[in-house]
Amino acid sequence: MTRTAIGFLGLLMLLPALQACDKPETPTPAQQYQALVKENETAYAEYRKALAKAKTREEAQKVFQEKNLESDKFTPRFLELAEKYPKDPAAVDALIWIASRDTKQRGPHGTRNKALQILLRDHVQNEKMTTLCPALGSLGLGYAQDKESQQLLHAVLEKSKHRPSQGHACFALARQAEGCLRAARELKDDPEGGRKKWKTWLSVEVVDALAKADPDKLSKEAETYYERVLKDFADVTYWGDYKLGEMAKKNLDELRHPILVGKPAPEIEGEDIDGVKFKLSDYRGKVVLLDFWGHW
Repeated sequence: MTRTAIGFLGLLMLLPALQACDKPETPTPAQQYQALVKENETAYAEYRKALAKAKTREEAQKVFQEKNLESDKFTPRFLELAEKYPKDPAAVDALIWIASRDTKQRGPHGTRNKALQILLRDHVQNEKMTTLCPALGSLGLGYAQDKESQQLLHAVLEKSKHRPSQGHACFALARQAEGCLRAARELKDDPEGGRKKWKTWLSVEVVDALAKADPDKLSKEAETYYERVLKDFADVTYWGDYKLGEMAKKNLDELRHPILVGKPAPEIEGEDIDGVKFKLSDYRGKVVLLDFWGHW
């Protein structure tokens, strides 16, 4: 009887451990983030596959409406993960995933702007800003000049203790100003066509502001940021083996010598079809047709 009682007590003591073994382990925040990323990639691949099979414009439009992966489906889930584990590194990854995508969630109460606000409030010093700042400075996102991305970039540039992040923030601000410059010029050169084009991407308020903007002022703003990149962050790595200084110098040269109607064309040197070297300036004052071509 005693042995039976002892055995029974032993089973009772082991029961919690056995029950714990039966319970599935809760994935870590990092595992949850990776699972979301993988799910998004799989869904996007299916969308591209379905789009490739579309034979007519109508079929493609139907695929776009049914399977398009704008942030409506995924960004709320990434945001939920970030808010559930605010102190975990995966939260920053999730917020950057949202903020680095040009989504429909752009309004003042949109998911993307909410992610930018959290990053501004809690993560300016995080070194992962080096991965976000280039995305915010891409010409696609940069055209929008949304207040939240500008606030974050300025905060990283002026407050971060991580120099590479500062450099990328400065370069991104230059790109944003340059993007707005291009949009402003188009709106001034072709008001009707420019508005039709840019209202597809931007709010009416932003388009109106860009239409009234001074291109010279935007050009000077971009130049100022590029000059600071050259002065303070030229050696910071940009995409592989490139340096921010190299990119800033190239963009600055193009900014200062734009190819515009009514402006002198930049110097071009080459060889004609007979192998004779020439400069475009040799033909100044004459009508010249340039045909650029190549083969690979």
